[in-house]
Amino acid sequence: MNELFKISIIINILFILFGGYIIHKKGGIDYLKTKFNTLTKTTVEKDYGDFYQIKRSIFKILPNETNEIIFLGNSITTFCAWNELFGKANIKNRGISGDMINGVIDRLNEIVESKPVKIFLMIGINDLGKKRSVNQILADYEKLVSLIINKSPKTKLYLQSILPTKNRKTMKNNDIIEINKGIIKIANKYSLTYINLFDLFKTNENELNMKYSLDGLHINGQGYVLWKNAIIDNIEN
Repeated sequence: MNELFKISIIINILFILFGGYIIHKKGGIDYLKTKFNTLTKTTVEKDYGDFYQIKRSIFKILPNETNEIIFLGNSITTFCAWNELFGKANIKNRGISGDMINGVIDRLNEIVESKPVKIFLMIGINDLGKKRSVNQILADYEKLVSLIINKSPKTKLYLQSILPTKNRKTMKNNDIIEINKGIIKIANKYSLTYINLFDLFKTNENELNMKYSLDGLHINGQGYVLWKNAIIDNIEN
């Protein structure tokens, strides 16, 4: 019995030493921190919050119609009454405040269920706010675009640039510019229409023009009129 106990201890020690050696080869403490942060980040991203779940549940019970035009995104999308702005009852607002790219992916089935004729997409600023890298954001963005095309191939998809911000430490305009460059490449790759709203809303310093905002992130009524005029031909034709 004592011999078995000794052997068991030796095996456990060898196992711990081997595990420690593997962790050391992969980078030691830094490797463990990276793994922990990745797991934590995934959990946080899946916990979209009560408001997301409430809005998603509402979208699920709303009836589908033919010839739907969908505005898809986060709070910048959801704050506007698009159907009233354009005077079209078939325009549906599917924005959720705080939403991220993966949040849209997780609720995509409901969005494309009606096989909308058009989708106007603006998403990604909250991903940047969560300190995700430009490359991570663009990888997820392309995944979302590919899913929309595969699930609803006859839908005309418009990729709208992310808007500039003002004095947002975690939403830097240099990063937004790089993301928009990536969105242009995705639009070209899939033969989609890219709509450059960034330049309409920016100052000479590439910041959000406060004529169109109160908080440096969201836009006001004047801003939505500017947005409307920029895309009205895409809505009508």
